[in-house]
Amino acid sequence: MLYSDSLKKYEGKFKPQVAKAIQEIESYFKKGSLNVFEWDKFNIVISAKYEVSLPSRGSVDNFILSEEPILIKISLAKYPDVAPRIMSDRKDFPKNKLPHLYFSPEDKPAILCLVRDNLNQWFATVTISDFLFIGSQWFYKAATGTLLKDNNEFDPIRLEKNYGGKHIYKYDSFHEVVINNQRFIPDTSMALFLSCLYKSEVSKKYTFKSITAIPYLALEKIKELVKETMQKLFSLEGNSDVLPLYSILVWDSEMTIESNYTTNLPSNYFELKSYLSLKGIDINKIILGLESTNLDFGGIIPVIHAVKRPKKIIGYNGDFEFFTFVIIIPEKGIKNLNDDCEVYMTSHSEPFSSELASILSNEKREINTLYIGAGSLGSKMIMHDARIGKSSIGAVDNDNLEQHNLGRHNLFSNSIGKNKAEAIIDEIKSFYELDTTEKLIAYNNLISELNDVIINKYDLLVDTTASQLVLQNLIQKELKSNTLYAKCELVDNGQVGLLYIEGNERNPRMDDLVNYACYLATTNSELENWRRADALREPDTLNIGLGCNSITTVMPDDLISFHASTFSQILASNPREKFDENGLLYLSVSRKKNHLPKISNEYFEVNPFEIYECGNNSGWTVRMFSGLSNRLLNLCSQYGRKETGGVLVGVANYKTKVVHVFDIIEQPIDSNGSPVAFTRGIVGLPKQIDEIKLKTGEVIGYIGEWHTHPMNLETLSGTDLNTIELLKEINKKTPIPTCAIIITQTKILPFIYE
Repeated sequence: MLYSDSLKKYEGKFKPQVAKAIQEIESYFKKGSLNVFEWDKFNIVISAKYEVSLPSRGSVDNFILSEEPILIKISLAKYPDVAPRIMSDRKDFPKNKLPHLYFSPEDKPAILCLVRDNLNQWFATVTISDFLFIGSQWFYKAATGTLLKDNNEFDPIRLEKNYGGKHIYKYDSFHEVVINNQRFIPDTSMALFLSCLYKSEVSKKYTFKSITAIPYLALEKIKELVKETMQKLFSLEGNSDVLPLYSILVWDSEMTIESNYTTNLPSNYFELKSYLSLKGIDINKIILGLESTNLDFGGIIPVIHAVKRPKKIIGYNGDFEFFTFVIIIPEKGIKNLNDDCEVYMTSHSEPFSSELASILSNEKREINTLYIGAGSLGSKMIMHDARIGKSSIGAVDNDNLEQHNLGRHNLFSNSIGKNKAEAIIDEIKSFYELDTTEKLIAYNNLISELNDVIINKYDLLVDTTASQLVLQNLIQKELKSNTLYAKCELVDNGQVGLLYIEGNERNPRMDDLVNYACYLATTNSELENWRRADALREPDTLNIGLGCNSITTVMPDDLISFHASTFSQILASNPREKFDENGLLYLSVSRKKNHLPKISNEYFEVNPFEIYECGNNSGWTVRMFSGLSNRLLNLCSQYGRKETGGVLVGVANYKTKVVHVFDIIEQPIDSNGSPVAFTRGIVGLPKQIDEIKLKTGEVIGYIGEWHTHPMNLETLSGTDLNTIELLKEINKKTPIPTCAIIITQTKILPFIYE
């Protein structure tokens, strides 16, 4: 018997795409004109036959015939956007025995599942002939028992995407309850789950999530919490798209293995009772028993039936398959539940979790990270980490989200007025609500207000602020050993992104790297463009009421996102290990050229700085760029018994009492040196210093003097001290400290005076 025997031939007209598809189908089967039938008012079906090449001894279990009649279903209005479906025309087709079929009621044809991906998307890339060939392969594999590549797994029943609603739950949570026989009450194989229902305007499209099993002893407390929640939601101020819900998980106490695919699933309460009674489950008794505890079920009752399969379920960690049936409760309540009450199935979706996020991203991020700053840049980087599955994130920010932040922040208008750190962490917790989230923590504080115990919980600190206060605080803070400290900033109107990462044992330190970026402008054109423009630019000011912002304020959201994603990827790649414990300065560049973005990147591996304490006990420290000490010692050796010298190029910080030296300028041509004295000349020197200052935006420049003592005098001579006094008066006008470095045959000896 065939389904097509009772169908009426289609007499209407076809749109051109459908007519062409029918011609291609007839061409594929080479049988002349094929019969076209009405399926419903939206679809037609074309009847055809596949010739199946069977094994010599026949098909496995004799499920497949040498000629398989099929129906090819085509949407009259939506083809080719909606792909055709291939269905068996046989009423005796053993669809309860075969995998890779979509669920269909017992009196409807079996629907072949041809691809694991979205069928409509796949069909957009293939021809009708390709589509029909895949169908023929399905029957061949069914005949040879190779529909499943791995016979150690069981293919679950497939529901088409538009079938019923959606039940979100962790498979492992249900599996653990069943496998461990964690019953709500001892004499019944069932468990009660706290769930939540997402409001929907679409009938029979309920989406609900099962959260956790409820122990019997905790039922009264849960009921009270649900009651309080419902009172808030239905108060005048209450407004929520999520409602509390209870769902029931049931299983066969005998754990009977079922190999067949169920095709006769219930559509009303009577059929559900009958279906479950065959499994030894009295669902009516269970529901009435729960109702007697004054449990408020609301408008629906999800009932989840656990079916034990002979093998592990494909895509899951257990051998139980779960079917969710939703019972529609009458308006007058559960006491009016009757046999005619509607029941429908819902499909399953795993909740978004840290584990799922890592799988989807093909990446795992586990390092405990503290973000200082949850603004436009920080919020994006935090979300990048969260969406990849990182579950240990701290966010520090004492600022609230304002209206103007909506232009570039990852939060939305529902967070206006909320603390940025708290709002972003709450947002992350909301989509990881079934995960443990105690390590997702917001700190509504300044970084200076956090004690060291909290900060030392984290292995990676990421400063996303443009704050000098934060920079100075973290520079001077004692961090635990092996802490990775990174700083991100956007400069030159967002065209350049800078990522700094400290080296091992904080050398190079963050202030070394930040100032080194400015010094690199002497040789790097991208950095020079930034520093020159920065020196000329006035800070941009937003309108009154919005507050003053830094000069990095004006830039589009997509540019911030571009840099944020780059920084996020680098920080996830264990950069310190890749650069032999050295520091890193990374440039991410996006400049417009001919109205199109020109994107480039560059990085600099920065060796540890050479650190010297001052010989005059001034409390100052000299941090010298790697290699400069060898250069100075070589110059001392090169000039033999004659003294030589020059000037230091760098910058000083009065807060940290540090002089950073990035380069030296050797003696000008009009200098004079003898075994006991050195007089530095000036020819060409002002021009060299001015060029450095111009390229670095007035940040890097003259910062002191150096000269050699080839006779190994390890202190300042009388002449040196007199020169120091003169320089102190000159340097007060800038102001900079007066720095002099003495180089002997073997030592670097700095002296600094304020």
